[in-house]
Amino acid sequence: MRVGILYICTGAYTVFWPDFFQSFQQNFLPGVEKTYYVFTDAEHIDHDDDPAVRRIYQKAYDWPYSTLKRFAVFLSAEEELRGCDYLYFANANLLCTQTITPADVLPRPEKGEDLVVACHLSYWHKKPIFLPYDRNPRCRAYMPYNAGQIYVAGGFNGGTAQAFLWLCHTLNDRTEADLADGVIAQWHDESQLNRLVAEQPRRFRVLDPGYCTPEDLDSPFETHLLIRQKSKWINVGAIKHNQGPRRSFVRRKWEAACENYLPYLLCARDTLLGKKVESR
Repeated sequence: MRVGILYICTGAYTVFWPDFFQSFQQNFLPGVEKTYYVFTDAEHIDHDDDPAVRRIYQKAYDWPYSTLKRFAVFLSAEEELRGCDYLYFANANLLCTQTITPADVLPRPEKGEDLVVACHLSYWHKKPIFLPYDRNPRCRAYMPYNAGQIYVAGGFNGGTAQAFLWLCHTLNDRTEADLADGVIAQWHDESQLNRLVAEQPRRFRVLDPGYCTPEDLDSPFETHLLIRQKSKWINVGAIKHNQGPRRSFVRRKWEAACENYLPYLLCARDTLLGKKVESR
């Protein structure tokens, strides 16, 4: 069995790579042949002389294209990736803190699964109407308020090579079509992924939030994959250009009221209109 691990570290994100590599080599599928496909603009990275590391040049995109173009980045190496049995994408700032075996994270074909995602810790216990799906009907990631059951994180996913590359093609096509229409999904690749999970839920093995746990949040789940807080390592605000004006007190209160009560009305509306997510 050959597993490909897809890793993007352009610009400042190269700082996370050494610890990522060490932790995944030690704990992620120990004993399994792993190849790390590192998409980076760095001329050199730690361990790039290791036979398990394949450094692939990738220019750094400005925000938010660094996430919007994620699937296109993977498809640039599609022919090589097809030589793997399984492919997994992991965010740059993940650490594998516990031993993860094939039984823990591989899709289960006997259950019809060929893809794998992880629940988002912040939303695993919330009602579907409060999940942060994209609610813009013009977006290909659109989810009506009466649809969906779970919300998955964008930071760790995978599956069989064939299925994962299909996922990349599908979501890249939708992203590019949105961009042509002047539309950007609310949470970029994560929004597109959640729409696909809602369309074809039986294909996905859904892992608990312990497989994508932010280090600054308390969790009732055993942490297997830890998300390191980026702000401790890099200037996230500069990368994402988050320098806008602060919202007023009145605006914050209004937004909170809309967030807590408006979804009930919108769910009733979508139900009356017969809106739903069709399987594709």
